[in-house]
Amino acid sequence: MPEKVMLPEGTKFGKFVPIAYYDKNMDYIRVLTHDRSVTEHRLDGFFTIYECNHRGAFDPQYVGFAIKGVGHLFQQMGLPLDRAYKLADLISHLVQHRPGSVAETLRLIFAQHENVGDLEVDLKEAA
Repeated sequence: MPEKVMLPEGTKFGKFVPIAYYDKNMDYIRVLTHDRSVTEHRLDGFFTIYECNHRGAFDPQYVGFAIKGVGHLFQQMGLPLDRAYKLADLISHLVQHRPGSVAETLRLIFAQHENVGDLEVDLKEAA
């Protein structure tokens, strides 16, 4: 059994920062507001929220979400996939297009994480 773990060359550790990104191979946008273990709750065919496991006194209940089937969803909303979007703008479009429990859940998440709306999701540069 090895005595030490070898990380890939160039690997750097740093402080976690909230992130939003599009994975074109999986066709989803993932948003993570905290680096926590999560339980995924699928709300519908497009939307999954991440609930924080083992919450500390200052941990929020929800620490992220995923929007799945982005290509189809964006086509329905009339949004092109060849540009970057502010997360707040995407959420606004989504709430108008799919009101209800998804909209309420997003309001909960954004109430806890006001600066998350400034994150940008770049669909044209996706891996």
